[in-house]
Amino acid sequence: MEAIKNIYIIDSTLRDGEQAPGVVFSEQEKIHIAQMLDGVGVDEIEAGTPAMGEDECRIIRKISAMNLSARISVWSRAVKQDILIAAKTGAQGIHIAFPLSDIQLASMNKEWAMMRDSLPEMVEIAKSYFDYVSVGAQDASRCRIERLFEFISMAEELSVRRIRFADTVGILTPMGIMDLIKKILNRYPYLDIDFHGHNDLGMATANAITAWQSGASTLSVTVNGLGERAGNSALEEVIMTMLLIEKQNKYSTSTLYSLCQYVSIAAKRPISVGKAISGNIVFSHESGIHAKSSLIDINAFQAFDGKLIGRESSRNLFGKHSGKGAVIDFLNKQHVIIDNAKIDRLMAIIHQMAQTYQRSIYGTEIIEAYWDLE
Repeated sequence: MEAIKNIYIIDSTLRDGEQAPGVVFSEQEKIHIAQMLDGVGVDEIEAGTPAMGEDECRIIRKISAMNLSARISVWSRAVKQDILIAAKTGAQGIHIAFPLSDIQLASMNKEWAMMRDSLPEMVEIAKSYFDYVSVGAQDASRCRIERLFEFISMAEELSVRRIRFADTVGILTPMGIMDLIKKILNRYPYLDIDFHGHNDLGMATANAITAWQSGASTLSVTVNGLGERAGNSALEEVIMTMLLIEKQNKYSTSTLYSLCQYVSIAAKRPISVGKAISGNIVFSHESGIHAKSSLIDINAFQAFDGKLIGRESSRNLFGKHSGKGAVIDFLNKQHVIIDNAKIDRLMAIIHQMAQTYQRSIYGTEIIEAYWDLE
C-alpha cells in the first residue's frame, strides 16, 4: 500500500493577502501574523515582495531574523534587480514568477521567448543567494500545455525542484485541475507541484484539495482566503479539510479561529457570518431537528466540534424555525421549568417575534416572554 504523502503548506497572507485592494498591514501586524502562522505550523511563510521598497525589505528582515520554524520566502518578478533586492532580506527562499499565457505576456509587453531565455539567468542568480528557489508558471491555467511543458522541462534541467502552478484568475474546476496535474506528473513524475489557486469562480479551496489529491505536494494559501479580487484558497479551509478528510494532522488547529479573526481585523475585511470554518454562525443551529439533535451529539449536524479550532463547540439560536426541545433546554439552564401548556404558547410568541423582527430572538427576550405568560 502506497504511503500517504504529507501536505506542505505555503501561506501567502503577507504577500498575496496584502495585495487585496485596500489592505495594508502594519509592521507589528505582519510580525504577529507570522508568529501566529508559525504557531499553526505552516511549512513556509511568503513574507512579501522586496521590490516594493525598503520598508517592505526591513519588515521581511525582521521576520527572517525571528528564528521561526517555518521557512521564510519572498516573491519576485523574473527581473534581475528584483532578485538582487530580495537577496538582502535574509529570507531562506525565493519564488520567481514567470507569466506564461499569451494574454498576460501581451499585457506586460513581453514575449514568451524573452521569458524562456531569461529563466536560466534568473535561476542562477537566485541560487547564488538563496537556499531554496522555486519558479512559478503564472496564469498556467490559460497557458498552452506545450508551453507549460517547455517551461517545466527547462526548470528541471536547472535543478529547480518546485514549480508553482498558478490558476491566476481562478478559472479552473476540480475536474480540470485533476486532469492537468495528472498530465504534468505523468510526464514529470518527480516534480514538486505547488498549486496556487484564486477564487474568482468560488472554487479555490476545492481546487487546492483536488490538486493535492491529484499529486501536487504543496498548496499556496492565505488566511480567510484574503487576496486579490475574490481571494485565494483559504488556509483554515484547507487545513481542516486535510485533517478531517485526508487525516493530515501535522498542523495545530487550536488557534485557527483567533488567527482568522486577527487577520480580519488587521485587514479591515469582516468575515462573512456564514464563511466556512471562521464565520460567526457556522456552529449555530436554529431549526428544531438540528438544534435538538445537537444537544444529544454536537456532531449530529456539524462536520466537527468547534473546539478543534478554538471556538464554541456549537450553540443554539432561537427564531422562526426553533423547536420545543432547544427552548426547553435553554430554560432549564436558566433554572426555569415550563409545563406543556405554556411551552406551546411560548413557542408561538417566539415564532411571531422572529417573523416581526426578522432576526434571531435573544435569550433575554425568551425569558421576558416566559414571565409575560404568568
